[in-house]
Amino acid sequence: MSLFDARELKNLTRYVRGYLGGLRSLCLDLDGEEFKYLEAGSGETVVFLHGSMGSKTQWRSLMQAYSGDYHVVALDIPGLYMHQNFSGRPHTLRQLTAWLEQVLDRLRLPRVHLVCHSLGAAVGAYFAATRPGRVNSLLLMSFPDIFARQGEPMRQLVSAINLMLETNDVDALAGYYRSAFADPPAVPRIVLRYTLREAQKKREPALQAMCEFAASSPLLMAQLPQIEVPVLVVDGECDHISPLYPESFYRRNLPQCEYHLLPQCGHMVHLERAEELMGLHRGFLLRLDRRREHSAEPRNAALALSEDWRN
Repeated sequence: MSLFDARELKNLTRYVRGYLGGLRSLCLDLDGEEFKYLEAGSGETVVFLHGSMGSKTQWRSLMQAYSGDYHVVALDIPGLYMHQNFSGRPHTLRQLTAWLEQVLDRLRLPRVHLVCHSLGAAVGAYFAATRPGRVNSLLLMSFPDIFARQGEPMRQLVSAINLMLETNDVDALAGYYRSAFADPPAVPRIVLRYTLREAQKKREPALQAMCEFAASSPLLMAQLPQIEVPVLVVDGECDHISPLYPESFYRRNLPQCEYHLLPQCGHMVHLERAEELMGLHRGFLLRLDRRREHSAEPRNAALALSEDWRN
């Protein structure tokens, strides 16, 4: 028997119709593996990286808003997107960073602005630290708590997701979604049921990938201070998914950092406070552009911009 009847299928189709708007859904082949991405616009490139159990489609509204001024690309990250995993290699920070570099090479993108959320922020930060010549700027949202107590918060998250996917009751999934927002949106139960069924199909490889990611997280702690590009950090004050690092943590580890804490905002900053986030980020990019106009050397421009922020 199908999980959905004809009426539910019709409602689900209506719910997802027009999901991508003017975005192009494309794919590329890397060493025999196919990876999907969204793309739109022209100009400097902004690449969007999602977190655990996320996907490229969660960026569609921001991508549509940015596509008038920028070339925008959103990727499904192997291991963090439940329907995409590497074949024959672990989902560590090193492997994911090498994969991201390979993707940018294939798309002929020498330098990009990175917009990153949750575990995707860890990937973006590691990439910026180890490939400084490929990144113009970095936006980190809801940075994951992967350093405390040898990664115990990450292991607890994996355990909670495992328990959530062991049952056919959508209430646990609905509760997880609610915890990601300060003001949770209404999600139709038909969508919750579909999401749960699809997630259950990929439960074991997805959880294994998250465990591999967690085991590699100590690599990032040593690399954070190596990030030389301007960094914008935006957190939600009511983040119940990932405990917040204090502003002093970012100031200590990311000297070129601008920090914002949004009140009445949860873990999904880019969904719950999209307009405010875009205002912060566009202002950040505009200041970077103005500094570059007065400098022939991009590295010097970045350093000059960071001096302004500190002052």
